[in-house]
Amino acid sequence: MLNNAHKVITDVTGEYVEPLLAVDLKTALFYGGSSMVAFFLLTILISSLMTASLNPKGKHALVTGGSSGIGLAIAIKYAKMGAKVTLVARNLKKLEDAKANVLAAVANASVHLISLDTSSSLELVTKKLVTERNPNGPVDILINCAGTSIAGTFDVCDTSEFSRMFNTNVMGSVYPTRALLPEMKANKESTRIVFVSSQVAQCALHGYSAYASSKWALRGLAEALQMEVKPYGILVSVAYPPDTDTPGYELEMTSKPELTKKLSESGSVFSSDDVAADIVKYSGQGYFGISTGLDGYMLKQAHPGMSPINNIWETVQLMLVAPIAKLVSVFVVLTWDIQCADALRSERAKAKKE
Repeated sequence: MLNNAHKVITDVTGEYVEPLLAVDLKTALFYGGSSMVAFFLLTILISSLMTASLNPKGKHALVTGGSSGIGLAIAIKYAKMGAKVTLVARNLKKLEDAKANVLAAVANASVHLISLDTSSSLELVTKKLVTERNPNGPVDILINCAGTSIAGTFDVCDTSEFSRMFNTNVMGSVYPTRALLPEMKANKESTRIVFVSSQVAQCALHGYSAYASSKWALRGLAEALQMEVKPYGILVSVAYPPDTDTPGYELEMTSKPELTKKLSESGSVFSSDDVAADIVKYSGQGYFGISTGLDGYMLKQAHPGMSPINNIWETVQLMLVAPIAKLVSVFVVLTWDIQCADALRSERAKAKKE
């Protein structure tokens, strides 16, 4: 019996293993590299065939928080691509200025304005977005970009700020989505819903307990909603913008603690145009998570969780890069822990001197 086993092993080795060992390193690297390239190209091809890509031309994009910053930049991107645009914000004067900016970029753009606080109530939001006639027709693309931010340590930040953050950032996205969902379900073509969150929904820093908790909630909302609406051809995305040069960011900097500023120094400040370009591009390709910049990309890979699988190429990247991103994140978090400890020691030393 042992002789028969030895013979089988010898035959298998001679027929399959030895030819592989005889291949020189250069040839092995060539075929190995070619196989990897072929795999990636095939994955991208299959992904493009299986994902319902969205061409915005002729579509109706409704953007909340559309009077400035990222929301306005997104509206301009869609207008340049031939979409009809509806801008939603509270301040009518700012909306009119925003419309002028869109028309300056695209002279013949179809721009409709709706003055509305999206966090007011479902009844009012439904009345303004659905009951009242919109000349641009049914909504094909909903961008939930209305939001606000505040920075402050948990024990100093007034608890009312938590309610304000959740009302504006979460309910301000829930109400428009709930109001428009019936007509989007009835749409026979592929449609999109985008929730504009923040990088703090992937990595919550010191000083962002109120803001981060509201932005993390958007991801949970988006994941559950995607499972419910995917059979209707609606793809949901969550965008995680980094620090972006907007009026909201300038306001946030006025309340940001010094330590929070120091911890966030490692990241770059991007323009609204950069963030808007990524949101428009990748939501159109069906990506569930949308990031901007290298830091944002690595943060996304470090937080795959059980994300919806809308784009296969996006999922493959998560599978391949997540272990590397997690390893890098260990060193980053440990560095932050040291900075927080150092700040506390400095604060105590200063208090003793006084």
